[in-house]
Amino acid sequence: MEEALKKDEAMEQSAKGGAAFKSIAGSLVGIILFFIPFSTASGESKIPLILIIDLIKEFLGKGLEYLTLGVVVLLFVTWILSRTTQIPVFKKYHEKDGLFNGFLFGLAAVFGFMIVFKIGPEWLLHKDIGGLAFHIGCSVLLTVSLAGTLVMFLTEFGFLEFIGTLMAPLMRPIYRLPGRSAVDAVTSFVADPAVGIFITNKIYKNGYYTQRESASIATNFSICSLGFFALLTSIGGIMEYLPHVIISSFIITFILAAIVTRIPPLSLKKDVYIDGREQTQEMRTPAPLSPKIIGEAAGVAMEKAAGANPRMFSQGVIDAVKFAQKIVGYVVSIATLALILATYTQVFDWLGVPVTPILELMGLPDAQAIGSTVLVSITEIALPIIIASGAKVSTMSLFFVCTLSTVQVIFFTESANAMLEADIPLKVWELVAIFFIRTIIAIPLVAIAAHIIF
Repeated sequence: MEEALKKDEAMEQSAKGGAAFKSIAGSLVGIILFFIPFSTASGESKIPLILIIDLIKEFLGKGLEYLTLGVVVLLFVTWILSRTTQIPVFKKYHEKDGLFNGFLFGLAAVFGFMIVFKIGPEWLLHKDIGGLAFHIGCSVLLTVSLAGTLVMFLTEFGFLEFIGTLMAPLMRPIYRLPGRSAVDAVTSFVADPAVGIFITNKIYKNGYYTQRESASIATNFSICSLGFFALLTSIGGIMEYLPHVIISSFIITFILAAIVTRIPPLSLKKDVYIDGREQTQEMRTPAPLSPKIIGEAAGVAMEKAAGANPRMFSQGVIDAVKFAQKIVGYVVSIATLALILATYTQVFDWLGVPVTPILELMGLPDAQAIGSTVLVSITEIALPIIIASGAKVSTMSLFFVCTLSTVQVIFFTESANAMLEADIPLKVWELVAIFFIRTIIAIPLVAIAAHIIF
C-alpha cells in the first residue's frame, strides 16, 4: 500500500514537473515573440513577431498583393455561395454576415482587383487612396494571421493565468476587470489591435470573461501597436517625438479605461458568461495581495499548460486566418471609401466645425486646421495624421493629432470591425457612442500632455 502511494506521488510530481516545463517553455516563447525587442541591422529595435512579418513581406514581395487580392475575392465568393447554396461549411462561415457585409466584401474584391492591376481612374488608384487602403489590408492579413497563430504561446501555456492572478488585486478595483485583461492591453500595444481583440474573443468564448468584461476590454485596451506608432509619427514627420507619443498614449489610455468602463454603454452590459452563468460577487472579489499569490499564479499556469496539445495549434491557425480574412475585406472597402471622402469632399471639414472651438479653448495652435481630424479617425486611425501632415501645421498640433488618434481606439477599418466580427456583444451604435465618449474625455488629457511637452 505504501509503495503504491509513493508511486502515485512520484507520478504526480512527474506530471507537475512536465506541466511546469511546458508552462515555462511555452510562455517564454510567447514572451520573446511578442515582448522582447531585438536590434536590427539598420539599428532599429523590433520584437521577433514584427521581424518575422517583415521577412515574410520581403520574401513575398508583390506576391503579398496577389495573395491579399485572392483572399478578398475568395471571401466574396464564399459569401455568395452561402446565400445561394445550402453547403454547410459556407453557411456556417457567413452565418453572421448580412447583405451589408456582403456588399463590403464585394466592394473589397472590386477595389482590390482595380488597385492591384491598375485598372480604373487615377483618383481611386492614387498611392494615398486606393494604394494606401490596400497596403493596410495586406499588412493586416499578414499580421493578424501570423500573430493570431503565435499568440497561442501566450494563451495556452498559462501565461495569461499567471499574469491574471498577479494582476487581479489591481485590475479589479481600478478597472472592474479580471487581471488577465492586462495581457490583452499589452498584446495590442506590441502586436496589433485586432490581435488583442482576437485574444479577448478567444478568452470570452472559453468562458473566462463576462459580456461586460469582454466588451470593456475590447473597447478600452485594443490600442494600436508600437509599430503603428512609428508609422503615424513618420507620416507626421515627428519621429523625434515617438517616445513622447507612446508614453502619453499609454498613460491616457489607462486613465480613459478607468472612466469609460464605469459609464454607459459598457456599465450596462451584463456580467454573464457566454454559457449563461452569472458572475457572483465572490468571483468579482480579487484575492488580497499576499506572498502566496505567486505560488497560486504558478499553480493555475501549470494547470492550463497541462492541457496544451498540437491540435490546439492547428485549430488556432484556422481561427486566425478566418478572422484575418473578414477583417481584410472590411479594411480594403471601408478605408478606400473613407480616403476618397477625405480627399475629394468637404464631409470631414464639416465634422471639424463643432470641434474647433473646443481645441481653441484648450490653447492648441492651428485649431481650425486640425479640427477636421478629430472625428475622422473613426474611419481609419492613420487618416487624421495624413490630413494634418498635408495642412502644414505646427509640431505641437501634429503631436496632438497623432496621440489623440491612438487613444480613440475605435476605427472601422480594423479595430471596430474586428470587434463586430468577434462574438463579443457589441453593436455598431455602441461603438460609435464609445468613440465619442473617449474622444470628449481624451481631448483635454491629450492637450495637457501637449502643453507639458511643448
